[in-house]
Amino acid sequence: MKEQSATYRVMIVDDEAILRTGMLHLCNWSEYGIEIVAQASNGQEALQYIEKVHPHVVITDIVMPIMDGVELTKIIRMQYPEIKVVVLSSYSEFNYVREVFKYGVTDYLLKPKVSSSELISLIQSLCSDLDLVSLGSHSIKSDPSLLLAQWLTNDSTQAEETLQEITQHFTSRYFRIAKASTNLILSRTNWTHSQMEQILIELATEHLAGLAYTCVFLNNEFLLLINYELEQTEAISSALQRFTDHARESLVYISFVLSNAFETFNLIKKEHERLTPYLGKLLYFPEHTLVNEDIILVQSDKIFFDQTHFTTALRIFAFDEASAELKAFFSTINSNQSYDEYSLKRFCQNLIYTAINMLEQLKQPISELNSSKLKLFKMIDQAFDIHELENILLAFLDNLKGIVRHSDQQQSMIIQQVYDYVNENYANDISLTEMSNKLHLNYSYLSSYFKQRTHENLTSYINRVRTDKAKELLLDYKLSISEISRLTGFSEHNYFSKVFKKMTGMTPVEYRNQISQ
Repeated sequence: MKEQSATYRVMIVDDEAILRTGMLHLCNWSEYGIEIVAQASNGQEALQYIEKVHPHVVITDIVMPIMDGVELTKIIRMQYPEIKVVVLSSYSEFNYVREVFKYGVTDYLLKPKVSSSELISLIQSLCSDLDLVSLGSHSIKSDPSLLLAQWLTNDSTQAEETLQEITQHFTSRYFRIAKASTNLILSRTNWTHSQMEQILIELATEHLAGLAYTCVFLNNEFLLLINYELEQTEAISSALQRFTDHARESLVYISFVLSNAFETFNLIKKEHERLTPYLGKLLYFPEHTLVNEDIILVQSDKIFFDQTHFTTALRIFAFDEASAELKAFFSTINSNQSYDEYSLKRFCQNLIYTAINMLEQLKQPISELNSSKLKLFKMIDQAFDIHELENILLAFLDNLKGIVRHSDQQQSMIIQQVYDYVNENYANDISLTEMSNKLHLNYSYLSSYFKQRTHENLTSYINRVRTDKAKELLLDYKLSISEISRLTGFSEHNYFSKVFKKMTGMTPVEYRNQISQ
């Protein structure tokens, strides 16, 4: 086709530079009497260009920083009513679309589906002063994806109107829903909403060709509705598996839950809502891209984790024991699917918070680890499956173990606390339970830890301290054996003599007589 001089001036407004560039090079615009006269990254910037380039058509995204497409459209309608406005946006932004149509948008195009021929035809029609103001509303209603999205979110009055139109697109007997969360894709990758949608739309087009389906994006969820006849069941299963496998290859952080078949279109909204809790259990199936709802345990008993036992192990630096407890716990909940994703991630964050605070109280050198606490919390929030969560916690414990190991005084801290307590309280009736509570330690852990570190029973150590103090007091001949027994914490004179002889090989009287010679 011979190039003709540009007649229609078009401005593109989108905060994604890649999309603006892609549209600029979508075709040789001048062949069709069209000139891209300006590009802007937001509504405010677009308004600055309008006075300079006087576009006939403004093609704008809706969600943009500084000034969005809704506000830009309102201003253009008030100040430049002759300019045609075309909204170009993603599936997930259809709520904004309803808002922007209040202000006289001329038409609406979907980013994943826009083509050069469609855009050329639209621009030429608009600039030829064809009355297509109502076309925008029609274009929304003609797309089953947007129809379904509207029906799933609208109030009952609007939903009834939409339902009558949308059912015309689904004529087969059976329905199934495949549903996925898109949160991690957007938080852990560089994909934008529109790029992610483009990928999923293209994969559906490739792997579900010939089948009746529609895709819906809303509230960080992707919903794929399949409509089919009984004889297509096997083909549907194979096609869905191919689609979800390739979605994982492309987007990495995505898994799908698959509903059982149902026969009534009106159940779609109920099924969509019912499947949402199932998404929280997909972290137990990291090797599967498509998980049938039947193998997911939505209702399951919570498995108790003895957090006091865990933190006590940390308090005495028994990190290997703490790690073993965590491994056992994760193994159990992996089998029982005991926690949903949200609850398990909050549990993991709480463990880290508690551990750091407890070790800070013990004057551990963990300031650097404490400063990276928010980073750890973010890692947990962005974990894709249960194994990743477990590895984050185990790595955290290994880090704690390394920090404590490299501190010169840490190995003897608990022992020194015991020494100090006994030396201060040997004259009283020392209760091991009371001492454990005073030192904020579990009694069984304290006893085993002391024995492990000193190769002596805690009770034996207390008696040895008392015996050593008694030896000193026996030098004072003004004190009777009974008084010395009382001053060294022995409640009975006979028991004092028995312990003293066990420790020294002599009774207190024999010991005094020996040192007096």
